Amino acid sequence: MTPPAQTDPPVYQKFEAEGGSSLRSLSSYHCAETDERYLLWTDIQHAFNGIDHLKHTWGDRVLFTIDAAGELTFHEDQAEEFNNGQVNTQDQQLDEIAPSLKHLFDMCIYSYNHLKSVTRSRREYFRQAVVNTRYYHSMVVEELERLDNGGVRYLVDGKDRGQLLEVLHDLQKKVPEWEYRNICYNTLHDQRHKYDSATSVLFIVLPSDLDSWNDLDPSTHRFHLYYMCDNLNLKTAQEDLPQHVHLSNHPGYRLKQPEEFFQKYGDYILRMLQMVKHGYTENGYDIPSLDTLKILWNCDSNIIGSRLAMDIEPLVDRAISYLQELSLRKWNRRLGLNRDQSAAIKTYLDVQDGDSAKTNLCRCISKERCIYWKCEAHAHQSLSCQSLEHLKEFVNCHGGHFNMQQARIKVELGSIDEVDQFQTRLCNAKHAFDISIKLCWEATRSVVRKLCLDIANTGTVLLELDGITLDIHPQGYDQYRNNLFHDVILTSGLRFISLLNYPRFQERCVHMDRYSLQLENSPVQLSHDWMALLSDLMMFHNVILQAQDPSEWKSAATKLQTALEKHELSGTYMVTIYNNTWNAVFDQKRGVAVEVHSEDMVCPKNVLSAGSIRTLGVHLNSLDFEQELLDIMETNTELQDLIISYYGHDILNHMEHIVQMWHTSSRPFRLTLLDRVKDTHGRVVAQLAVRGCDMEDPSDGTTDLHTGDISPPFSHEQAMHEFTDVVFTQWDCDHVFSKISNYSASFLDMASRQHPSVLTLLTLDVSCLSRDGLSSIREVLRRSYLEHLHVVCTPVNSQSESIAQVLGCIQWSTLKSLVLAGYHIEAWIDLCQPPSPVCLSLLSFQIQGTLPNIQELSHSNVLFIIQLICASPMLELCFQNVQLQESRDWELIVDSMDYSWLKMLDLDAACIGQLVSMPDAANLFISRVGQAREDTELAKLVLRALTLDITILSEPDLVAVQAILSVCRLEELRIECPPFDSRLSASFAQVLASVHWTSLEHLDLTGDNINEWIQLLPNIETPQLQSLGIQGSECVEQTLVHSSVLFVEQRICASSLVELTIGHIQLQDRLDWVRLVENMDPSLVEKGFSVRGRSHKQFVGTPEAVQLEQEKKTQWEGMQ
Repeated sequence: MTPPAQTDPPVYQKFEAEGGSSLRSLSSYHCAETDERYLLWTDIQHAFNGIDHLKHTWGDRVLFTIDAAGELTFHEDQAEEFNNGQVNTQDQQLDEIAPSLKHLFDMCIYSYNHLKSVTRSRREYFRQAVVNTRYYHSMVVEELERLDNGGVRYLVDGKDRGQLLEVLHDLQKKVPEWEYRNICYNTLHDQRHKYDSATSVLFIVLPSDLDSWNDLDPSTHRFHLYYMCDNLNLKTAQEDLPQHVHLSNHPGYRLKQPEEFFQKYGDYILRMLQMVKHGYTENGYDIPSLDTLKILWNCDSNIIGSRLAMDIEPLVDRAISYLQELSLRKWNRRLGLNRDQSAAIKTYLDVQDGDSAKTNLCRCISKERCIYWKCEAHAHQSLSCQSLEHLKEFVNCHGGHFNMQQARIKVELGSIDEVDQFQTRLCNAKHAFDISIKLCWEATRSVVRKLCLDIANTGTVLLELDGITLDIHPQGYDQYRNNLFHDVILTSGLRFISLLNYPRFQERCVHMDRYSLQLENSPVQLSHDWMALLSDLMMFHNVILQAQDPSEWKSAATKLQTALEKHELSGTYMVTIYNNTWNAVFDQKRGVAVEVHSEDMVCPKNVLSAGSIRTLGVHLNSLDFEQELLDIMETNTELQDLIISYYGHDILNHMEHIVQMWHTSSRPFRLTLLDRVKDTHGRVVAQLAVRGCDMEDPSDGTTDLHTGDISPPFSHEQAMHEFTDVVFTQWDCDHVFSKISNYSASFLDMASRQHPSVLTLLTLDVSCLSRDGLSSIREVLRRSYLEHLHVVCTPVNSQSESIAQVLGCIQWSTLKSLVLAGYHIEAWIDLCQPPSPVCLSLLSFQIQGTLPNIQELSHSNVLFIIQLICASPMLELCFQNVQLQESRDWELIVDSMDYSWLKMLDLDAACIGQLVSMPDAANLFISRVGQAREDTELAKLVLRALTLDITILSEPDLVAVQAILSVCRLEELRIECPPFDSRLSASFAQVLASVHWTSLEHLDLTGDNINEWIQLLPNIETPQLQSLGIQGSECVEQTLVHSSVLFVEQRICASSLVELTIGHIQLQDRLDWVRLVENMDPSLVEKGFSVRGRSHKQFVGTPEAVQLEQEKKTQWEGMQ
């Protein structure tokens, strides 16, 4: 590469910093070898501090590389070049960024085409596109002049200078039309998402009388306002009903104070008049041009006036010229009317007695929950008249009121049957209403939720409910962790739900997106200005998050009070803000939070540290904020309730630190512990209070709240003393999964003293327990009637006697499930005292050794196991990672099973291998299963998981395995695929044919010889298959032939796959990747498809497959 040389004269490329804050023109360099100009990345970096990427004017990133000389080149296809905003340096030479004439001309043409395509976009976006187009147009002209001055002859795509300018001139002439269309679009659609409008937003203002009009005499300038039918162009409308916009069949309203009115609305009216004069058509609206006179459709000249019907064209022209002569304030940011602006229009109208400022138009709610005011013909065009009459009759018969023009219904419902009848009629009417319902019976939460969702499906936006009880929607922490109405708003089209006489008579609670209000009064009339109210609440939300001291909180509260009074909601005393990770209830008068519920401590610190919180709820994901929680507890001197929730159904994971923090606090308040799982609201597990109100510090100065140095009790006596003043007002902890400490053992002991017989599931892990802790657990077991016991078999060491005493307190008569897991199962079984056969009712028994070692069970262990099997109606039996010291003991176990009860047998490879090595035991097992299959439903017997390496088995063992597989179902099968002697193919194929493939849910093929093993598989059907893995060896290169790919493709098409993994194996034909992805469901591509190692390298090197994968993921996102 030759050294960079400046062009002479220099040619510049303009760059603009994001946000338009900085503009730079950088000179380019000339390459004599290619006769092209280029830029240096270092020059751009020097011009703009901190730059790490470039973007086109339309927003897409310019993907580029830099060669060793610092020359900037770009590439349109490789998005990965911009990983995390970092420039990737490569030696590969690509098309260069250069401000050449062709490049500028192509960009200018693209800009014009882009401008044409964005006429239906936001006004500010379109205006920016106009600026960009003008810039590239001027750059082309400048470059043409520079080349002409230098005497350079040139052609671009075969066009000379004159032809290029002619193309650009033709495009430039179309810009005013595109500008007009964008203005029209934004005028009609800009504020539609704001939901309600007090009247039709479509209207024109015309002179009242042209005959008396004198340009020089303002007193003769009188005007009338005429509303128009706000009708959308429906493709499914009646054939004989025109779908264009037209004037309302109303004589109009005389305009008061026209000068002031035009200063406020003149720019908007001028745009509406121009649309009426010239016409405007799109997918949503059809406004016919004035010369067609369609604007007067359905207008009776006796009503609107014969003069208007005859002279509408000169009236429109006069109005346009009059407004153009005024110095009107331009609406640059928002071109449409908002609700406040439309509502204020009526103050300028001279409304006669018996008339209405809403004219004779009907209020209609669209499927998008927007409000349109239409004439009766267009408002009723999609209605079922007969169904509407049925709805009206039902409402009138149930103490209700039906207002079709306002699209509002009020009704009283007295039973679930009446709810169903009302919903059916409402749905059949095919019209959306704002609805007020009084529930005249004790409805349930589920009924109310279904009622809300069903009504939302009809298009209802405002719903008012009277008769909600605390059983339906409880107060307190339960309301905020399980808010029925906030959830309904999030999952439906309802925007506002108002609860009358809730939570007390003559009170009211209003729910909307992210906010709710509690009011002391309960007005009957629905408020109309909901969007303005929502905007004011958002303002309060933003201000309160920035407030740092009482004066700022008070200032925020004052602003909120002013806004609420404006909306006639001065009785509000509580405002609740709902966020994704925290909710807060604010005292409206003080502007401070009195109740907070937060994920960890993500709630803003100024909200938590206001010192006014009475109820604090925290959902735990970790305990990293222990000190912060302590500080919050001490700061909020009014704290009455601390509510801790956590994931995982396990109180002991979090209980120790939390309970000690609570117990060592300087003031008494109630502690509530809740457990949750993902996507559920959970339940109360424990509620603790301190006995008496004037609690003394039980720590005797040993705990420093400001350091968080909390030490566990040193002895059982100390721990029990610590809980003597604790009252477990509620205790529903029926399960313990985690490791137990001495402190938590004492805690469980005290809880079970006050609430015995609650615990039904216990994970017994005593690795952290002292002798005193074991004593506490012994007492817990003695008082509890466990149904499920999971024993973690840790080393017994010197505590064997204490552990034996603990095991001796198990209530075997209630135990349904027993799991022995860990490294020392043999030692723990030896400590178990054989239970009385009379009291056993065990249904599930599992022994799960821990890899990598296979544990051996002694003969005495086997006798204990046999005793449990013989004395129980065993349904499930599991042996994992264990073998028997004496192989003949398998015959004893097989003989002891009652196969008429057994539904699931889970044996892993180690057990299967040892069982089939004992022909007598294997034959006995096969014969018993076969006999039971004839007498019972033993077809459900399952070998849940099996790793099959049949190459290491002898011929007799193969026969035994085949027989066992033929009588049992498999859920999970992992086939080892090593090389094998082809003479054994028939035997291996027979073993695989004996598998019940229709029940298989998980299949893995792994090894160095996968193709040959797939050939051994019969023509199988796997309708229940959920997971398929094809894993080659990392050390051996392997290629999957087309027939094997077809096997995988058949599993994709004929199964319910949610996971597909292919690793360390390449496909013989790269296009097979495309066929595989084509057959995948989008959810499988998005969530469960993974390729690894050599497979991944080949996959990403197949662009067609990668593109198809991305299309499937995009399709999945659209489905979501």
